[in-house]
Amino acid sequence: MDENLILLVEDCAEDASLVQSAFKKWGINNPIRVVSDGEQGVDYLAGRGAFVDRGQHPLPCLAILDLKLPTMSGFEVLQWIRAQTGLENLPVVVLSGTKNLSDFDQAHRLGANACVVKSLDLSELYDLIEHIDYFSHASDFNNTAVEWSPEP
Repeated sequence: MDENLILLVEDCAEDASLVQSAFKKWGINNPIRVVSDGEQGVDYLAGRGAFVDRGQHPLPCLAILDLKLPTMSGFEVLQWIRAQTGLENLPVVVLSGTKNLSDFDQAHRLGANACVVKSLDLSELYDLIEHIDYFSHASDFNNTAVEWSPEP
């Protein structure tokens, strides 16, 4: 079973690859599971359909969520997460290409812990990841210690 898995809900393969490469560059070795639409994100978190086996598809310690997704928007996924008993404290970082600040305001109102604009260098995401331990200590979601080891 993967410990301290990160769930990335991202429909753009290039953006998903960029996030994965950035994590590797930063020395963050947590396994990253990518699903390509909002419905798959919900199915993964609910443990249903193709994701029913929790041994193969464990609950993540962090979800990174795009807002503009097919089948179900990131807003809908976020709202669903916060309504689920047992997931309401899952740390969720919105990573979106939107330039509309009202989208980020809405994401915060729906329960996002943080919002980051997509860029080629993802430095703002790195700044969040450096301090991600805050999420694990401020949340009772994951009882095990979340090990993050980004390089300084």
